[in-house]
Amino acid sequence: MRIVVLGANGQVGSRVLNRLLQDYPPEQVVGCVRAERMAAMHGAAPSNSLLPFNPFTDNWEKLGKVDVLINCIGIIRETAGLDFTVAHGDLTARMLQHRAQIGNPKLIQLSALGADPGSASKFLSTKGQADQELLQYPGTVVLRPSIVCTPGTMLSRKLQGLQKLCRYMGGFLPFPDTTLQTKLQPVAVEDLTELVSRLCVLHDHPPMVEVGGSDVYTVRELLEMVPACKRILPFPQTIFDHLSPLLRKFFPGLPDKEQQLLLQQNNVADTVACEKILGRKMASTSGFWQRELA
Repeated sequence: MRIVVLGANGQVGSRVLNRLLQDYPPEQVVGCVRAERMAAMHGAAPSNSLLPFNPFTDNWEKLGKVDVLINCIGIIRETAGLDFTVAHGDLTARMLQHRAQIGNPKLIQLSALGADPGSASKFLSTKGQADQELLQYPGTVVLRPSIVCTPGTMLSRKLQGLQKLCRYMGGFLPFPDTTLQTKLQPVAVEDLTELVSRLCVLHDHPPMVEVGGSDVYTVRELLEMVPACKRILPFPQTIFDHLSPLLRKFFPGLPDKEQQLLLQQNNVADTVACEKILGRKMASTSGFWQRELA
């Protein structure tokens, strides 16, 4: 069996690659990284397990015969060189277009909990459109994790960044009132990578699996873990929307418009399917947040 990981240098992709290298013979696992980023992977994985490959520009024949293709590529913020449509939709289309060329592998896509073509969030709508396209084909599975607990993940960076605003405000934190009660169910990265590893060889599973941890937090509960935050001041969302562009100039740690949209909807998973695959309950993430925000 030959397993290929796209986006093997990312926050989640690098951990998926390391898990697969633990669970399978190293010669069966290949992590794809853009050529210009190979040097940054030095020491993170055996060099013979890495392949310089750009899925947007390279010839897919370079991958050779593949039995399982795992797509860990995704962006949480658009850049001048890569937008959500290309990173999510176009890449999925290329996977399907070149699937037969690389041996008709099983396709495992890491998406996002809440992915929906009709979402107001461009991140979630493009993820949802890509998933919808992929799931039309047999031999495909979409994993939809909630926030993945890796050091320096986007949410923890934003929460850490709020400390500057709290200190400037004397320990007070103005925050949109409509967001404070949003529920989030982060997942331990170890649970997610184990799921990916098991799905490589598992045949009896649903085509789409939601993934979340054992703990559900409100945004308020996470904010209360920020040491500098002494008191939260609920702020009308409409007023915050008008002030946020100005506030972000002085406090870049504040969520941007797209991230605000993500925080305005509950992100809670039905973990029955993933717990059945793992054969156990999902892990707690409370220790992670205490360490990240301390």
